[in-house]
Amino acid sequence: MTIEGTHGLWGDLHRPGLTPEQTDFSVIGIPFDGLASARKGAALAPERLRYWSHHLTPFSEDRTRLKDLTVCDLGDIPITDPIRDFELVSQKVATLPNMPILLGGDHSVTIPILEGQRERYKNLRLGVLWVDAHPDLCDVFDGSKLSHACVIRRGMEFGIEPHDICMVGLRSWEDQEIDIIENGGVHVYTAADVAERGMKHVADSVRNILNDCDAIHISLDIDCLDPSAAPGTGIPEFGGLTSREVLYLLKSMQGLPLVGLDVVEIAPPLDPSEATVFAGLKIIMEYIAVIAREKQK
Repeated sequence: MTIEGTHGLWGDLHRPGLTPEQTDFSVIGIPFDGLASARKGAALAPERLRYWSHHLTPFSEDRTRLKDLTVCDLGDIPITDPIRDFELVSQKVATLPNMPILLGGDHSVTIPILEGQRERYKNLRLGVLWVDAHPDLCDVFDGSKLSHACVIRRGMEFGIEPHDICMVGLRSWEDQEIDIIENGGVHVYTAADVAERGMKHVADSVRNILNDCDAIHISLDIDCLDPSAAPGTGIPEFGGLTSREVLYLLKSMQGLPLVGLDVVEIAPPLDPSEATVFAGLKIIMEYIAVIAREKQK
């Protein structure tokens, strides 16, 4: 496909010819939706995110200049057999010399991402900011331990401590998740909590908890947003976060030891307007801006 854009890949941040050792971020696509339990389509997200990234500018919304940061786009890791190929993802994440930005795919692809991050920071305290409509704490779902509904349960098995996990935007539950939600030590902030208390209150609480961690990975399922903002996802849940609330939460993480981002469950075929793709792009670029502001201090 010929790409005609007003800018280069990733808003001019991608530098052809540079390696991960020479850049700030590695972008990796994981075009897989074989473990989604409902509507498919997320496998097409990495291609559409890259395509439209040529129309981004190297600025955040508050005019933070991003041009001094660089991206190495490493292409995609194809998944045909999750049991085998997820290991390729975890190994790549564990050995990267720079910060990963990973493009799902359904949320199952975050299982090897968390495994790789746990290995990368194996002697450190790894926290997770989980922004999602669903807690994904099932042990087995739809007959699989690798389902997109089992991600954080697997992450805890890799050694991520429940008290180092903050979950924001939740509003849907499976019976097998209730005990661990109520008694397991994870920090839960529902979408209703955000609406009632305000995102500033929630973000301050998240910061206070994750501030004790040595490294923090952010996993963002686009269905954290209300379907009015992001309809193109497999299981849209009414009553979600607003775009402004999500951007405020991201910006509030500045100063914490962030070590990576994954954005998942964008299903382009389910949103002909592609507004959901552009929501994902905005989140990625504003995450880069958080890192940029920290470097510019």
